[in-house]
Formats: sequence, C-alpha cells, structure tokens
Amino acid sequence: MRQFATEAITAAAVAAGLPESAVMVEPDKDGITLPPRRVEISYLAEQYTYTGRPIRKTRTEGKESTHRTLTREKQSVRLPVRAVVRADDEAWLKDFSRRFIAALPKRMTDEDGNTVTVTVEKAEYGGFTTKQVEVFKKRSKSFHVAFTGMTVTEKEISLIKSVDINPSYREAGNEEEN
Repeated sequence: MRQFATEAITAAAVAAGLPESAVMVEPDKDGITLPPRRVEISYLAEQYTYTGRPIRKTRTEGKESTHRTLTREKQSVRLPVRAVVRADDEAWLKDFSRRFIAALPKRMTDEDGNTVTVTVEKAEYGGFTTKQVEVFKKRSKSFHVAFTGMTVTEKEISLIKSVDINPSYREAGNEEEN
C-alpha cells in the first residue's frame, strides 16, 4: 500500500505543477541540495480492522458453468500518510496546495482490482513566524492523507445444478384418522 500511496501523491504533485524529482520519501536532512519547493512523504502506522464482508461474486475461469468465486474482505487496511509541501513563497504554497488537493483522486483501484479510497483529513501550516525580516523563508503545509484499502480472501463455491423435489402430502379425507 505504501507504493500505491507514493504513486498517488506523486501523480497529484506532478498534476499540480511540481516536477517528479521534487517528490521524495522522508529525506534524511534538510539542506541546500534539496529543491526549495518539494513534497516530502512520511508514513504512519497502518491500522487493520476485521470486517469479513462479501465484496463480489465472479465466474471461475475454466469452470464458468459449474463454479463461482466469492471474494470476501477479510480486513480493512488504513494507511495514514503525511505529505509535507515545503516552499519559499507563500503565494506559491497557497496556489499549489489548492491544486494538489484537487488532483488527489477520491477512489482508485489497486493491482488486485480492489477499491482504495483517498481522504485528506487535515492540513497544518508551518514556518509562518512574525513579521521580521527573513533571509531564508521556509514555509510548509502538512497534509494528513488516509489511504483505505482491504485484504481479501477468495473461495470457490459450486453451483447447484439440479434439484430433486420429493413431495410429502396427505390424501384428502384422511385428516380425521390422524
């Protein structure tokens, strides 16, 4: 899920106007070698919740007429990610942040075809200080983005092809005997 989150955030940053090389996963230190305008991605702890709900039923390949495959969600997986946008210009940061959030997808599908929802939960500003003269301006906006996916299990079930009905009934007029 981390690779999936990194790709989604990178695609949104590129769509908002930042080069792909300016999106990085947790750089070791802040220095002059890093681009002044960049997005830094950091991952928080994944959270798993047991659900057990059915997702879909599809035909089993090779056994289309006799079997179906039932896909069931075993656990819901939530990966919180912090995407910090660093900049040296307040106006650029404000404009980029708006375009970045608009470019993030609401839903995507992972490599297994399962839906992953993307929600921006909150944003925090950093680096906005007093009105003193600043030589090196460092502004940032930290977005807390949650990626929610699932782990699934598949079970092959056979179809009921024929039913034999054995009726049991009483004849009319024998009701008084019982």
